[in-house]
Amino acid sequence: MPKLEILQPTESLHEARWWETDVAGKIHCYLCPRHCRIGEGQAGFCFIRVHRGGKLYSLGYASPAAIQIDPVEKKPLNHFLPGTTIFSLGTAGCNMGCFFCQNWDISKSRSDQVHSTHAEPEQVVELAIRHRCPSIAFTYNEPTIWAEYAIDIAKAAHSRGLNTVMVSNGYISEKAFYEVYAHIDAANIDLKAFTENFYGKITLTHLAPVLETLKRLKNETNVWFEITNLMIPTLNDDEDETRRLAEWILENLGPDVPLHFTAFHPDFKLRNKPRTPPETLHRARQIAREAGLHYVYEGNILTEAADTHCPQCDALLIQRSWHDVRANRLKNGACPACGHAIPGVWNQCKLAGRAADEKHSSSTTQFDTFNL
Repeated sequence: MPKLEILQPTESLHEARWWETDVAGKIHCYLCPRHCRIGEGQAGFCFIRVHRGGKLYSLGYASPAAIQIDPVEKKPLNHFLPGTTIFSLGTAGCNMGCFFCQNWDISKSRSDQVHSTHAEPEQVVELAIRHRCPSIAFTYNEPTIWAEYAIDIAKAAHSRGLNTVMVSNGYISEKAFYEVYAHIDAANIDLKAFTENFYGKITLTHLAPVLETLKRLKNETNVWFEITNLMIPTLNDDEDETRRLAEWILENLGPDVPLHFTAFHPDFKLRNKPRTPPETLHRARQIAREAGLHYVYEGNILTEAADTHCPQCDALLIQRSWHDVRANRLKNGACPACGHAIPGVWNQCKLAGRAADEKHSSSTTQFDTFNL
């Protein structure tokens, strides 16, 4: 793994977008469905959007708290440039309150409680290029809350031929959605459960806005996206719930959106729950495939259910071991045995600004060694 340079920490105060002043003098932040009303000197639920002097500022801008080079399969994305590396970064804070957060050390921290570094958007892109990463991921904590930074990185990345990826909980307002995802090439959306009771009690949010985000991604953008469902014993692993989740995806998003069932490990405020048994993931995958979904994967365990098979002839197309790609038999994005086209992004052809109403043109990038 290449060693990353540690940039010098510094305070970063950047005027935010998606806000207005209400009649009481508080700032109404409408970046996400929380619609926080923030008093002078206070921060929103996410910790990093603060009201100072009548304006809303983002403390997350140019202040990453985590930087790492990952396999793209770790996001997880199985149908987006498999086998490539992705330059990944996150800040502090989150707009959900998940009791089971796997990155709670940064997502549940204020910006002054983590060791952050300073990296302007252009610096992030330069680092990604230097370490030969064809894509940049906004990940680890919720990137929606530092969307201003993500957009500026995405603009700089696209100008240099790099791709951008959102790893998100999908909790974003309608207005901000269009402005953010116009700059995104791929996403993994964490559909944490399929009941309002779970979302309300375990994440302190609501299910409906996440489902709306998924439908907008499918119907109103050209963003390639996949879905992750972290299965927590006794909380969201009921077979009937899994069946309803899979049926909703089939009806609203179609059979070709990849779905990842991943194993929970005890963390943060849910240390009393056991790890997810592999059998739970196996059964969930079986249910989703029986419902009609073509690409259903298991994660956080060592399993052959991480492989990609042709839904038409069942030929093994991409063989994986954990996050490593051991073999890729796709030919021009299709099954070599029967010719069935496999949905996904299979080469390093840059599609800048994947909004639904934008015309796309491909261009050669400096990462030809990653072409598949």
